[in-house]
Amino acid sequence: MVASLVLGFSESTLLGGTRMTGLENFERLFADQQFITSIVVTTVFVVVYTPLNIAVALAVALWLRTRLAGSGWLRVVFLIPALSPMVANAAVFRLILQQDGAVNGLLATVGIAPVPWLSDGDWALVTVILVSVWQSFGYNMIIIGAGLDAVSPDVLAASRIDGAGPFRRLVSINLPLISPALFFTTVLTVIGAWQTFAQSYVITGGGPGNSTTTIMLYLYRTAFTYDQLGYASTIATILFLIIAAFTLVQVWGQKKWVHYD
Repeated sequence: MVASLVLGFSESTLLGGTRMTGLENFERLFADQQFITSIVVTTVFVVVYTPLNIAVALAVALWLRTRLAGSGWLRVVFLIPALSPMVANAAVFRLILQQDGAVNGLLATVGIAPVPWLSDGDWALVTVILVSVWQSFGYNMIIIGAGLDAVSPDVLAASRIDGAGPFRRLVSINLPLISPALFFTTVLTVIGAWQTFAQSYVITGGGPGNSTTTIMLYLYRTAFTYDQLGYASTIATILFLIIAAFTLVQVWGQKKWVHYD
């Protein structure tokens, strides 16, 4: 981290040439339209992906807790995407989401027009978000499921006797009691979301245009395509500060909604 920070104040290449430039990289950064675009794209990704991931994980965990036959095996099935290589999964989705791919073929059989999953900027970002949720919600499902399993059946039984319905039990009992698990998964999900890379790189290549170019993808291109290691280190420093700030805000905010007793 220290080496990267120092490198951010220099002009450096993969061949080893290094020249200290002071704050030039930081001045350039905030005038760099591509960097600003990558910040906007990544922010949208974080804001949409994080609650969607947690919501899907919570919904599946609640569903599997209803004494469903084979729920143990279903947990394994839902966890498989998270355990499989992200690059391989992204490559498969890139194939099936082509304009003439399997997904649009299925839509055509029911009379739905082809969706430009990869060729339209908005749809491309939606695609990256949905694939990312599919890939990773399994981890959160396991953690949230463990929290739900720790909720005392006696408490739930007492709430039923008092006339509490499913929604009231969820809001007043389950969610407060699993709030530490929700906090933990939210922090990890936000950190991972800011660092998303493989999905955009493999599925869309950051396009069309720069509509799916995340900070990590722009950092990668800056370092290894444009051979600007110093500038890439500056981007990495800003990304680290953003993640640290979001994490600190979450740690501070959890005092108001996380219950440990």
